[in-house]
Amino acid sequence: MNKHLRFSISFYKILFICFFSTSLLSNPLNKITFMTENYPPYNFTQEGKVQGIAVDLMLLMLKRLNTTHTRSDIRILPWARAYKDLLEDTNTSLFSMTRTQKREKLFKWVGPISQTSISLIARKDNNILLRSTKEIQNYKIGVVRKDIGEQLLYTLGIKEKQIESTGGIDALHKLIKMLNRNRFDLLSYESEVVNWEMKKLGFELKDYEVVFNLSQAELFFAFHKETPDDIITLLQEALDDLKKEKIYETIIQKYR
Repeated sequence: MNKHLRFSISFYKILFICFFSTSLLSNPLNKITFMTENYPPYNFTQEGKVQGIAVDLMLLMLKRLNTTHTRSDIRILPWARAYKDLLEDTNTSLFSMTRTQKREKLFKWVGPISQTSISLIARKDNNILLRSTKEIQNYKIGVVRKDIGEQLLYTLGIKEKQIESTGGIDALHKLIKMLNRNRFDLLSYESEVVNWEMKKLGFELKDYEVVFNLSQAELFFAFHKETPDDIITLLQEALDDLKKEKIYETIIQKYR
């Protein structure tokens, strides 16, 4: 990067922070409502406390930018409702969200938080073998409503009648239990998150398997598309600084 450009960006960042530190209430970041869902280890509640990799990262980013946000200000919502709010309401943010081509122009982005794998998971004793996306249509599939796991299936041309869509804060818990009872054949979701929740629910991971990978992508913090670019830039720089200082790695290891 050009030396003069680096100086300009750094100067702007310092100016922004100094200006808004004189009046916390006037900081435009304080107007943003941050929303998330139960999606461990990235964001979840435990003993009434919102936590996770993405939660801890965002709180540190906001602290560096001198906002008034605290952990209790982050709202846990059903994914479908939060996604709708993000599309319709200015001054909103939702995380952790898989960044896809379909979503690219709908939001503004800060990240990445982590790599992510959206997979089809089955009971091992059902001996399901998928050799192509075409064969997916032969099975009933459970999804979280409006989640990327659902959107990818529709992109592949899977018919609505093949999809069992569930919403609510505890949607994934419901789906895992339904998969265990053979209410459907496949669960379409982020594989690491499913493993985390299965262990929490007391299920044996050896009884389940990934039978098809739908997507390899990255998780991001998503913001309403009208969020000012300077705010996005400052948040991105704050996240980049956490990574350079190895604080990011410390947070990752805390939840692994």
